[in-house]
Amino acid sequence: MEIANGVYAYRGRPGEKIRPGAGSANVVVVRGDSLLMIDTGVTRGGAFRQLVEGMQADGLNPAEVSWIVHTHGHWDHINADRAVCSMARAGIGAGKEEVPWIEDAATNFRAFVADFGELRREVFPYPLAFGRAIVWIAWGRQPRLKVDRALSDGETIDIGRTVRALHTPGHSPGHMAYLVPDAGVLVLGDLVDFESAQGMDLNNPHSDYGAAVRSLEKVIPLGPEIILPGHGEPMTDRTKARGFLEKALAGGREYPDRVGAVLGAEPIPLKEITRRVFPGIPFSLEAMTRMLVLNVLVYLEGRGEVRRVRTAGRIGWERLD
Repeated sequence: MEIANGVYAYRGRPGEKIRPGAGSANVVVVRGDSLLMIDTGVTRGGAFRQLVEGMQADGLNPAEVSWIVHTHGHWDHINADRAVCSMARAGIGAGKEEVPWIEDAATNFRAFVADFGELRREVFPYPLAFGRAIVWIAWGRQPRLKVDRALSDGETIDIGRTVRALHTPGHSPGHMAYLVPDAGVLVLGDLVDFESAQGMDLNNPHSDYGAAVRSLEKVIPLGPEIILPGHGEPMTDRTKARGFLEKALAGGREYPDRVGAVLGAEPIPLKEITRRVFPGIPFSLEAMTRMLVLNVLVYLEGRGEVRRVRTAGRIGWERLD
């Protein structure tokens, strides 16, 4: 669907239930002298076929894609790269910190779950093989990819019109948003969570609460007419778009107080903290929500406001007054 002049948005799949194609990311296509694609989603469950059909219905030829650029390196955003490249001679670009994950599937899986170290079982108390199975069911096997261009903040990609990369860490270290200045469009990726409505998307070991706050503070003054998220519906009203970003920032700034408020002098496990802060989370979002809370706890730990306590092989968290 054309969302602005020469900018097309294709809705991914909701991720509430674990099934083929679930959680496939939104895809954005910018038309200039050639096509630039921002993220590709996945091939599982007919997601890629649906993307191609949508592009063709809009008069776009996938064979004209000259660049694929990524908001970040998670599977739900990159797993259809090979399928696109089989149809087009496209280069791949991404934030430089994301390159090792995009180019190596094992590194990517560790970065998404296992890199929590001793805290991993608090977040995902199942065998890692179960996590790999979930990833395979929903998103398929990560293809072998080579990044042609490692992007830095402020770099532009020229396709006869300019697309500007903006380094917006928080969800991941090399996360990029993309601004299409002549259309007033800002592609946010997973900087903000539009689907579960919890604000900042801090759902992996390399998420950074403080960086996410600074990234939101960076993009709000851009005043985009339209914001396109990595998941969820576009926001096509400038006033509503700014209001949403400001609400996400304000809500994110409350995370430390909300998490701290449920802590006391006795250690509480992460699972219980998450239930108190975000009650009613479905199973499919449980692990990611625990990661969000854990990232805030690690931030507070760094500020000397909370500490982790190890008891009988488990870890709890308590407030330091």
